[in-house]
Amino acid sequence: MSGLTESNHSRRIIIYGAGAIGGVVGGHLARTGNDVILIGRPGHVNAIREHGLRLITPTGTHILQLPAVTAPDQIDFKPNDVAFLCVKSQNTDEALRALRTVTEEVPIFCFQNGVPNEEVATQYFPKVYGVTVHVGVVFLTNGEVIVRYDPPGQLVMGRYPTGTDDLVETMAANLRAAGFLVLVTSDIMSHKWGKLVLNLGNAISAIINEKVDESNHIIKTTRQEAREILAQAGIKWISQEELTKQWPERAAQVQQRKSLDVEAQGSAWQSLTRQQGTIETDFFNGEIVRLAKRLGRQAPVNEALVRISQEMAAKRELPGKYTSDELCRLLGLD
Repeated sequence: MSGLTESNHSRRIIIYGAGAIGGVVGGHLARTGNDVILIGRPGHVNAIREHGLRLITPTGTHILQLPAVTAPDQIDFKPNDVAFLCVKSQNTDEALRALRTVTEEVPIFCFQNGVPNEEVATQYFPKVYGVTVHVGVVFLTNGEVIVRYDPPGQLVMGRYPTGTDDLVETMAANLRAAGFLVLVTSDIMSHKWGKLVLNLGNAISAIINEKVDESNHIIKTTRQEAREILAQAGIKWISQEELTKQWPERAAQVQQRKSLDVEAQGSAWQSLTRQQGTIETDFFNGEIVRLAKRLGRQAPVNEALVRISQEMAAKRELPGKYTSDELCRLLGLD
């Protein structure tokens, strides 16, 4: 394929967590000639084995016949393999422990929201990379992932905790050839903290079943609380506005991309809709709560959002349990 070297072709990419992000990244890589193996949950894997991975994009639907397994011990790992870790943050430690039983040297690329995953990965593997994912994906049906945009989105990648190397440049080249806009950075964690601030709205959208933006009173208060705590902690984070200024190609892609109009919202909304019993907000809003406590402070709005969303997930309640006004009252914002 154009843009891919012979060595890139020979490198297998193991997608560990073949749901929303894993399915889209793995699907696009496979479409452009990469050797991809998926690891996913049994229902999803069974559907892929029977019918192929159904990848729906704004420009068409692709049925991809990809090898799919339910655990790392079903793969005979090779020295040149790379693992893209795409599981939710609450599953990171379990996934890495399972992977460590069958391989000790595979490089780990954390295609995950939240900020603790890379540090956890270093406890198991020597080479770890962070990836900030700006990709709109819907995963509600086993065997099927929907990409909201074409091109599919933007990725920021770098060595953890800092730096770059030849491998991250190679993976970036593969992902660019697969349609993604990719920025390689030596300061990946500032980007991941910036994405965490953006993800603070996920719980709100899931609880009230409405899309929220900076004009929404709840999200404004939630992010302001977080910004104050991050400033006190001395944590550098890159806002979406700063990222767009630093990376003008990103704005150009957003303006020119094709899109699908789908009802589904963010990852927290999709977790409640799938009634999985868990939700990732403890690794978004909860991170702000833990940071505040280390500073001797409180983060009451973010803490309440974690509690409410986790209660809804545990009870397998669907999005929209509360209206925006009701949530305001629960958060003490009315």
